[in-house]
Amino acid sequence: MGRFFDFAVKHNFETESQEALTKKILYSLIIRRLKGKKPTVIFMGGDSGEGKSYSALKFQEILLSLQGLELKDYLEDINVFTPLQYPVKLNRILGLEKHDKDLKKIRFICMHEARDIVKAKNWHKFLNQAIADVNAMSRSIKRLCFIVVSQFIRDISVDIRYTLTYYITVTRPIGKRARLNISVIWKDDSDLEKPRMRKRRLKGYIIDDKGRRKLITPKYLELGKPDKEVTQRFDKLDFESKAKVIRSKTDKLIQEMKAEFDLENKKVKGMVKWYIENPESLTHIGKRYRGKWKVKPDIKLIHDLTDSEAKDFETKLNEGMKNKGLLAE
Repeated sequence: MGRFFDFAVKHNFETESQEALTKKILYSLIIRRLKGKKPTVIFMGGDSGEGKSYSALKFQEILLSLQGLELKDYLEDINVFTPLQYPVKLNRILGLEKHDKDLKKIRFICMHEARDIVKAKNWHKFLNQAIADVNAMSRSIKRLCFIVVSQFIRDISVDIRYTLTYYITVTRPIGKRARLNISVIWKDDSDLEKPRMRKRRLKGYIIDDKGRRKLITPKYLELGKPDKEVTQRFDKLDFESKAKVIRSKTDKLIQEMKAEFDLENKKVKGMVKWYIENPESLTHIGKRYRGKWKVKPDIKLIHDLTDSEAKDFETKLNEGMKNKGLLAE
């Protein structure tokens, strides 16, 4: 059958559909690998709007159905929407945390792009560490298929890319189904001084009902849309998860702004109190003009004030001095 091939499946083109063939190929590529105690790391990329997330869902839907499971029952367990959720969900799938749902059969976890809520530098760092951790734990605890959905392969460092099993790009022509172009990652170490990461097109054998083998190199695999209930729940979970992080960030920023504003108020109030109690020092920072104290621009340098703080100080100083009877009417 040849030395290098990625799958070998039995299929009858006359009685079985193209979709059935796609499922068989995916089973051979992933489920059989996991059963053979080989972890699988998949990068799924593509331009915005090409259908990466829904393709990842359909991918999960097919793989779970091949195990007699339904994605709708495990949607929230498998899909990770923010880095904060990752360790909790991973530990549950690995069986390291008590959980009310039996996840022994679940061998998939999918990390969806979160660069909209995480700085690019942190997103890169997180992805690299996550893949490294999954690779390590898959060998010692439970073989997993880890799917990373992100726009750019450069989100993953070169050394971590060497651990990828498959590189998938998703495209969706207008009016057509999503197309998965699947490449196999391999290391070219012909030059030991400079080993390189390479990719090649997927290839395998189709075996007909008479046992005849045909080597094929599919340009892409087509995927239909996931179940409507699944996509609606997915969109809701994705929105709620990311909205929670964004809300937390904005709340924190507002609290910091409030704290800074309160600090500025206290600073100005303290200065006003001191100068009123020490009126002889007022000549250093201003002069009388039409019955009021006009603060010099130097006040900003002396007390490290902003323009608004200096203006606020002048207003409060005159109000305080008037209340104390230190300003003539």
